[in-house]
Amino acid sequence: MELADLLASWEADPDRDGELVHVERIPQRSAIHSDLELNPLLQVRLRERGIDHLYRHQVAAIQQIREGRHVILAAGTASGKSLCFQVPILESLLTDPITSSLLIYPTKALAQDQAGSLRRFGIPEAKVAIYDGDTSREDRPAVRRRSNIVLTNPDMLHVGILPFHQQWADFFHRLRYVVIDEAHTLRGIFGTHVAMILRRLRRLAAHYHSSPTFILSSATIGNPGGLANQLTGLEVVVMDGDDSPRGERLVALWNPALLEDGDGRRRSAAAEAAELLADLVRADRRTIAFARGRKSTELIYRWASERLDRDKADRIAPYRAGYTAAQRREVEQRLFSGDLLGVVATNALELGIDVGGLDAAIVTTFPGTMAAFRQQVGRSGRSIQQSLGVLVAGEDALDQYLMTHPEELFSRPSEAVVINPDNPLVAEAHAACAAHELPLDLADRETLGSSIEEAANRLVQAEHLRFKEGRLYWSRRTRPAPSIDIRGSGGPTFTIVAGNTLLGTLEQTRVFRDAHEGAVYLHQGDSYLVEELDTARREVRVRSADVGYYTQTRQDINLEVVDHEASATVGRVRLHLGRVEVETQVTGYQKRRLGTRELIESVYLNLPPSRLSTQGIWMTISDQMIATAQVEADLLGSLHAAEHAGIALLPLMAVCDRWDIGGLSTNWHQATGTSTIFIYEAYPGGAGISPIAFAVGSRHWRATLEAMERCPCRSGCPSCVQSPKCGNLNEPLSKAGAIRLLGTILDA
Repeated sequence: MELADLLASWEADPDRDGELVHVERIPQRSAIHSDLELNPLLQVRLRERGIDHLYRHQVAAIQQIREGRHVILAAGTASGKSLCFQVPILESLLTDPITSSLLIYPTKALAQDQAGSLRRFGIPEAKVAIYDGDTSREDRPAVRRRSNIVLTNPDMLHVGILPFHQQWADFFHRLRYVVIDEAHTLRGIFGTHVAMILRRLRRLAAHYHSSPTFILSSATIGNPGGLANQLTGLEVVVMDGDDSPRGERLVALWNPALLEDGDGRRRSAAAEAAELLADLVRADRRTIAFARGRKSTELIYRWASERLDRDKADRIAPYRAGYTAAQRREVEQRLFSGDLLGVVATNALELGIDVGGLDAAIVTTFPGTMAAFRQQVGRSGRSIQQSLGVLVAGEDALDQYLMTHPEELFSRPSEAVVINPDNPLVAEAHAACAAHELPLDLADRETLGSSIEEAANRLVQAEHLRFKEGRLYWSRRTRPAPSIDIRGSGGPTFTIVAGNTLLGTLEQTRVFRDAHEGAVYLHQGDSYLVEELDTARREVRVRSADVGYYTQTRQDINLEVVDHEASATVGRVRLHLGRVEVETQVTGYQKRRLGTRELIESVYLNLPPSRLSTQGIWMTISDQMIATAQVEADLLGSLHAAEHAGIALLPLMAVCDRWDIGGLSTNWHQATGTSTIFIYEAYPGGAGISPIAFAVGSRHWRATLEAMERCPCRSGCPSCVQSPKCGNLNEPLSKAGAIRLLGTILDA
C-alpha cells in the first residue's frame, strides 16, 4: 500500500474520525553536484558506494577543511554531512599516515554506526576504534597505541581520556582533526559542560604541540556560528548549504480523540502511536517510533506487539538508554541489517544513524524543540523515495497548541541553541579537572575562558587547589572528573537489578521519583516492582510483577530567592529574573489503575530532600490584581493552573523541554511579599533558559492564555493545566480562575 493510500485509509476510518488534523506535503528536491579532485583510492572507494559526484555543499565544506579552517556544517538529515569530514580525515591518512583524528558523538549508537561507515571505506591506513564505556579495559591499551581514528562521546572524553592524557600523549601530538557531531544536541547544561571539556581538550592538545582543526556537524538551527564559537572558543566558518536530493515527504499531525467524559481528556498518545506502528509494520513499511521516555518506549513496544501476529511482532524491538551494551548492540545490528521492520526508541536513535531505507517515522508527542522534531521526522526517507512522518499529539498544552497552529511546525525558523558559559558551578567543576590534568596558570584564560580565574579562586579557598611557583595544583588524592555529571543529573547512576540480572541503570535525580520502594518499573515491555532502594550501594532491587496499576509520586517544594538580576513589565504586573535555591522532597506516591486512572492507594514515603541552586523567573501579582480578576476564592488553584500552563508553553519560546524546568506557585512568598508564580531551571547553575523566558515574557504568557482558552475541557485537563510531573498530583487547579487571572494581567 502506498503511504498516501495508507493516510487516506486512516482518514476514512470511522473509528479515527477527526484524528488526522493536518497533512503537510514537503516537495521533492533535486541534487546539485560539483567536482572535487580526490585521492585516487578514495575516489574508487566512493564509487564503490555509488557516489560518483559530491554535492556542491560537500565540496565547499571539504575545501574549507583542507585549508585548515574550523567549520560547522548545519543542514538537515540525509544531507551527507558525515562525508564532509570523513573525506579530509581519510585524505590526511593517505598522505601522512601518522596523523590522528578524534570524533565525538553524543550517543554510543551513533558512534557504532559511524565506525562501521569509516571501516567500510577499506583504507588500510585507517585504524578505526571506539573508546567509550562499553570498551573493555583489556582492549583500551590497544586502542590508545594502534588507532589513529578514535570515536568517543563527551562523557568518556571527560572522565576516561583527558584525566589520563599522558597515556594519549602520542595520539594528541599527532592530532589533526576533532569532529563534534550532532552539535545541536549540546544545549543547556550538557552543552555548557561540553564547551568546557572541549576547551580542556584544546589545552592538552597545545601541551602536546598540536593545533587540530575542529569540525562541527549540526541539524539546521538558528545560530550555528554562535553555538560553535561558544562550544569551542574558536572562530568558526558556517557552512549551511544543502544541495542533497530529497523525496516527497508527507507529515501528518495526529490528535488522539477526545474521551466522552467531557473533561477534555484524550486517548493516550502512546496507545495511538502503537496502533499506527502496527498498521505500518503490517503493511511491511519499515518504521521508527520515537517516544519521550523509557516508560513510554516500553509501553508502545508492548502494545504494538500485542496488535501484531507472532511473525511481525518478532520483527519489532525497543531501544533506549539503560539497556546493557549487549542488548543495544543486538538491536542496532538487527536494525542496520534490515531484520527489524519496526523499532521503538527514545532520542538515542534520533540522530544521524544510517538505518537504511526507513519508510516512516512516528513522533510520539512533540519532542521539545523544532530541531528535534525535524530530526526525528527526517529519520525516514533517506533517499528519493516518498516518506511519511506522523506527530502524535500528547495531552499537554504545547502539543495541543501545535495541533491548532501547524504553521509553527512548518514555517517557524529553527530556534537558537543556547548554553550558559557563565555557569559558575560548571566553570568551577572544570577548573578542578583542568588543574588535575595540568597545573593552571594565567595563560589558561585564553583557552578555558575568563570565568576560570574566579572559579580557581573559589577552589583555592576550599583548599582543593594549592599555589606553588606561580601555578595552581590539584591538592586532593581523588580525581575530580568522576564526581561531575556532565548531563546534569547530579551524581552517579543507580543500577537496576532483578535477582542476579542487571537490567540497566537510572540517573540519581530520577531514582527517588521513578524507583522508590513500591514503584512500578518497566523494562523491555515487562513490569517490575521495586522492592528495595539502597542508596548506600546505589542499587535498586526489583522483581517481576504483572500489576494492573502505575505509580505517581508526590513532592514538596520550598524555594528561596538568592539574587535578583532584572525586572520588566508584562501586561499589568512585573516579571523578574534571578537566582533561586530549590529544595525538593518526595513524600509519597499513589497507585492508579491502568486505563481508568482510578486511585487505588496513597502511600507515605520518608526520603531525603534534594537541593538545587539555579536560575529562574517569577511573576509577582498584587492583591489588587487578584481582586480585579475575582479569583480570591480559588487563588491557589488559579496560580497553580497558570504556572502549569506557562511551563507547558515555554518550550515554544525557548530551546528547552518541559522536563528541563520546574515551578512553584504560592499566594504569598517571603521574598516578594505577595502572590507569586515561579518557573525555574532543573539544572544546577542554570542552562541559559531563564534569560530567554524573561526576554519573551509577554509573548509567552499570551500564548499560555490562548492555549487555556482554546482547550474544550470544562474544568482543566492535561491539554491545558494538568501536568504529568506535578509534585502536588495536580491539586488544586482552577482553569477558569487562571484564565481570568491571566486575562486581567494581560488586559485581554
